[in-house]
Amino acid sequence: MSMNIYFLIVLLTLTLSTFISILFKHPPIVIQIFVLALSVRIIIFLYLKLHSYQLGLDGFFPGDVDAYAYHREALEAIRSASWIQALEGNLPYAHFVAFLYKTLGVDMIIPQLFNLGASVLVVPLLFELGRRINGVKAGVIASLLWSVFPSAIYWSVSLLKDSFLNLGMVLAAFLILGISQRKFNRIDIFLGFCGIILVSYMRPQFLLAIALPMLTIIGYQFLKGKTSFLRNMILILCCIGFFGAAASGEVIRDRLEDSTTTEGVEHTNDIALKGGSAIHFLTTVPAEVKWIAQLPFSILAPFPWQWFNFGQMIYFLTAFEMIGWYFIYVYMWKNKSWFLGNKTGLFLLIYAFSVFIAVSFSLPNLGSIYRYRLAALTLLLPLVYAKSAGRKSRKDENK
Repeated sequence: MSMNIYFLIVLLTLTLSTFISILFKHPPIVIQIFVLALSVRIIIFLYLKLHSYQLGLDGFFPGDVDAYAYHREALEAIRSASWIQALEGNLPYAHFVAFLYKTLGVDMIIPQLFNLGASVLVVPLLFELGRRINGVKAGVIASLLWSVFPSAIYWSVSLLKDSFLNLGMVLAAFLILGISQRKFNRIDIFLGFCGIILVSYMRPQFLLAIALPMLTIIGYQFLKGKTSFLRNMILILCCIGFFGAAASGEVIRDRLEDSTTTEGVEHTNDIALKGGSAIHFLTTVPAEVKWIAQLPFSILAPFPWQWFNFGQMIYFLTAFEMIGWYFIYVYMWKNKSWFLGNKTGLFLLIYAFSVFIAVSFSLPNLGSIYRYRLAALTLLLPLVYAKSAGRKSRKDENK
């Protein structure tokens, strides 16, 4: 029975990915790329599982403290009289895990495969974003990079909510790009609102990262006179109404208080210092400006002097990955004129930067920062092809 469920989840992933590609009329190479992404993730997943059992960790990956917490909370809940009431006050992802345990049996491979599937669904979505911004080649590069993105693979096969949050942020990008291009279609609106709902469920404070580029785009278009006043007012009122929803608004307010008040910052510092990857400098910064001091770490950490400070293998992985990102950052900086000329690419860059800002309100430790900023790094992938596009534009001008 368990093997049948595993097979159905993988089949569902392939079916949904193919459906998205057909919906956007993608070339056949996109199917090949998400099959590659699926295969790589399954191979890594099987390896990590075997390694876990060899270490005596019962299927949990090294350093997977949060994953163990979700599993334990879900297990305790389904053994109670009312599992829904038992999970009151817990994070929403624990409800998701408990629901799967209740309906399909206590098997953490099942939610892990759902997470894996959510990560694979990002492939055709990234291809579409890249294609809209800079053509088919940009889409191919973005989706290929995502397929072999080491930390994305690792978090996608863990018992964590990061894959779903990342999927929600990418889906929301379609609504943001629709606003920036002053044209909407039903598919983009549907995907965008699905993403917003998913983010509001998994991590409501990230709604601010979605709201910032939307309001920036609306303000820009209003000042330039490129759209109607009535349309802007309707969009602004919809944003205020949606982002100000009672449940999400309360969570966002609590997170901001935790990140900007002295008492809240002291609490988060204590939590960070108990882990193995705390950034001690950030725990000494005054509460009012801590998020500003943490912003460079959200974008650039781990810095070279941090690469060998931590014992877990995952931090060596982040160090290796960060070397690649330093090259990408320099690559993008050299082509900053392209972003100024391509408004769609610029607004996607603003969206990614707003995610970095949201991450700067998180715990001051490397593990939290690297997990939470995954969505920002994902949103930068469709922009990697900017340099070639700049050269092409200059050739066209010379002609």
